Amino acid sequence: MVRYAAAVLLTATLALPAAAQTAKPGKSALKLVEHSAPMLPPANYKGQWWRTADNCEYSRAGRPGETVWYLIVNTAHEGCARRLIQRAYSDYQ
Repeated sequence: MVRYAAAVLLTATLALPAAAQTAKPGKSALKLVEHSAPMLPPANYKGQWWRTADNCEYSRAGRPGETVWYLIVNTAHEGCARRLIQRAYSDYQ
């Protein structure tokens, strides 16, 4: 339950307004960029949470079409990355 509440809070905090998700007039549309790394889940993974081999737990978030994994803070330890970017728009670094 605590993990679910933390994921909901994180998702609500990081959500962008709809206006920020669309291209502005005169500017090119954003492109989706895909990343792969050994610690990322397979591209067809549909779950909300992901645990890496070194026991870092992440929650799925991101704008429509994106897949960004954010670290669940109460499971963090020194070797965990704060986020894992699997599929994101080109403006997200």
